[in-house]
Amino acid sequence: MLAAVSYKEAAVIEAINSRFVPIQVNNSEESAKPLVGRFFHVWTPDLRVLAPSGFEFYRWNGYLPPYEFLPQILVGAAQGQLRQRDYEGAAATYEEVIRRFPTSHFAPEAQYYLAVSKYRQSHEPTVLAAGWRQLRSRYPDSIWRVRQSQDEPQG
Repeated sequence: MLAAVSYKEAAVIEAINSRFVPIQVNNSEESAKPLVGRFFHVWTPDLRVLAPSGFEFYRWNGYLPPYEFLPQILVGAAQGQLRQRDYEGAAATYEEVIRRFPTSHFAPEAQYYLAVSKYRQSHEPTVLAAGWRQLRSRYPDSIWRVRQSQDEPQG
């Protein structure tokens, strides 16, 4: 289903080719067993954003239609940027998710980590507080709203 629908969408193709080195592994082939074992593969599709070293930045399982798959891969790309301390790049990618897909299931996650990225850039508690106010306002019922460690961060 992913190959037949989501991977054929032009925007998905562009996002993957511009941000990732895609690798597809057939988990039923004997030659794939070491990789399947290394990543404790359970279900397909099993999608991962990895560093060249193999460090896992982000992962998820299961089919998503293009309108949800695209924001999810963008959040995955942003997680890679964030974990590599490219806070400006991560913030820009999270902002792209929020701007292009404000009603996606992944927009609240992007809003949460946008606040984190901007805070990590600035080290200003007010920046984090402002981002979390936006999260509360835009996505009040989201699990990402619940994950806020506090309403107003202290210096």
